[in-house]
Amino acid sequence: MIPSPLTVRGILFDLDGTLVDSAPDIANAANNMLRTLGKEPAAPEQIRTWIGNGLPKLAKRALTKEFDGEPDAALFEKAMPILMRHYERDVCVDSYMYEGVPETLKALHEQGFILGCVTNKAASCTLPLLNQLKIDHYFTSIVSGDTCTNKKPHPEPILFGIKEMGLEPEDCALVGDSAHDIHAAQAANIPAIAVNYGYNQGVDLSTQNPYALVENFADITLLFDLYEV
Repeated sequence: MIPSPLTVRGILFDLDGTLVDSAPDIANAANNMLRTLGKEPAAPEQIRTWIGNGLPKLAKRALTKEFDGEPDAALFEKAMPILMRHYERDVCVDSYMYEGVPETLKALHEQGFILGCVTNKAASCTLPLLNQLKIDHYFTSIVSGDTCTNKKPHPEPILFGIKEMGLEPEDCALVGDSAHDIHAAQAANIPAIAVNYGYNQGVDLSTQNPYALVENFADITLLFDLYEV
């Protein structure tokens, strides 16, 4: 059931799992890190379930093969630069936009919506990925995982992005694929729209009280009223 359309001027988007399926390149970088350290690689589908909380957390999961694992501190410090080096080198080899993403971003942009991207991915990976996919120009604000002191689910990066967009929270909504996105939006006091794909880590997002849950990215256009300038 589609709720009443929102009257907003700005829409913020999560990146990994919402706009882009980046799991293939992240999995490749994680396994190259493990091989460099002399450790057994993990199945790409397993790594997919570890994505969504930033590369440091992914590295810990890859090193321990546990979702909440905590590796030896010295090993983790050694592993992170290796992971970053591999991922920065091949950030957009097999990554691709989900169906409907480029057309929908273009349509929203042409309709006058102000768009932003808020991700927990480091800027050194975020900006090249958006650039290589040729969608960076749609975003007035791009907030990466190292832009602010805190990452999602903290509201700080969302509020930072809204300010960069020249808007107020009441003017905006967020689209994401995880409980962290929903919680961050709720903490920022803006509506959260969840997509029913991506990296939800097994959480039924309908239980997290999003404003709406959509099956396909293009369906978000049903949730926004054109605003009067």
